[in-house]
Amino acid sequence: MKTDTHHTDGPDPAARLRPRVLLLATTLLGLAACDFQEAWSEPSSDTASTPVHVDSIFPIEEEIRRFRDGTEQVESLSGGEASKEALVERLIHALEVEDVETITSLAMTRNEFAWLYYPHTMYTARPYELSPALVWYHQQNRSSRGLTRLLDRYAGETLYYAGFNCPDEGEAFGEGHIWHGCSVLGSLPTGEEVEERIFGSILEWGGRYKLVSFSNEF
Repeated sequence: MKTDTHHTDGPDPAARLRPRVLLLATTLLGLAACDFQEAWSEPSSDTASTPVHVDSIFPIEEEIRRFRDGTEQVESLSGGEASKEALVERLIHALEVEDVETITSLAMTRNEFAWLYYPHTMYTARPYELSPALVWYHQQNRSSRGLTRLLDRYAGETLYYAGFNCPDEGEAFGEGHIWHGCSVLGSLPTGEEVEERIFGSILEWGGRYKLVSFSNEF
């Protein structure tokens, strides 16, 4: 989705934002690194079709218990929005006004990952078995890079939002649903139609919707 990049006065909004973007990305990556235990090859999407198996000295149940230690048990998503449409619209508006706090609040938290998301992924069983610490670290690493690029590209710009598209009806995921590969549509004043994937999957749980990550195509 392209933006109106013709500025005639004042400093470049992207240049103003870069110090905050760098600090935010560094903070997110630092928090994720606290959970890092071993290196593994990077998959191409949030769900990772062919991850590399890494043996652990602990059974997966113990890995989950250890990862959840210090987290707060949750039964539903907090914040977010009541529909996919509202979630994407809020993200677009927050980008236009450079509201980084709101943008980051739209993504799944560590508590939500530990208690809602991870237990229903392929990583809990062989041959894809990976500890939640590894999956969380890698997901946050990818998400922080995507968020940095998203903010650097679009924060403070006029976005010609025209809706979004998800390629499927979503699939059952635990007590909720998940949608992969959603893209945002734009309709420029020139009449050009554009479509870009600016975030990762969308997760619904308990009637609330949040982003799994900010992994994108940039």
